[in-house]
Amino acid sequence: MDTTTMKRSTATILLLMLSLVSLASAGDVDNTIRLPSDGKGIPDEASMALTGAREKQGGEERPWDCCDRTICTRSIPPVCLCLDQVERCAAACKRCEPADSDRSLYVCRDQYFGDPGPGCTDGAAVAAAGGN
Repeated sequence: MDTTTMKRSTATILLLMLSLVSLASAGDVDNTIRLPSDGKGIPDEASMALTGAREKQGGEERPWDCCDRTICTRSIPPVCLCLDQVERCAAACKRCEPADSDRSLYVCRDQYFGDPGPGCTDGAAVAAAGGN
């Protein structure tokens, strides 16, 4: 073994030992990725439904109790609109206007910052009605 190879091997071993020492000293930091299933992540739809229409982040009430046709931006938090046509808007809705297609129905035109909440119909009812 010549001296150049020996120096490279020594340098490699030294760097490995230093990286292990720095790795061991960084063990005090909690760098674990948390999943929603850990209970510390984003709540699932079922737990959001249990909290009702009140959003925990800002304390602002959703302008609708449930919504099947939401449009949300991809921002964090999302800005959401509900396009459902209903006989009567929820009490929290501030801009309840007649629907464009059927003036006997109403649409809540409020924007909401956060999770849009649960859907009004379950998957079985939508599938039975011929929806997607």
